[in-house]
Amino acid sequence: VADGMESPMLAARAPFDLIVANILAGPLVELAPDFAGALAPGGAIILAGLLDTQADCVVAAYEARGLTLADRGAGEWPVLVLRA
Repeated sequence: VADGMESPMLAARAPFDLIVANILAGPLVELAPDFAGALAPGGAIILAGLLDTQADCVVAAYEARGLTLADRGAGEWPVLVLRA
């Protein structure tokens, strides 16, 4: 269990140039507003831990927050790179 981006330690250090998360697709979608809000202009988010069949849903959640997909790794377990 973690406080996520609401952790006082993380909140005090935001915004971040880089956010990396290797967790399941569901939590990645749920965290999209928090991650996008904690990202510095020009920053990047690297997401992993999701299946290729889940990638479009995860990308859509971040694009809805104004991020742009910069790279989508190939294979069964893609790595997504999104930029502010």
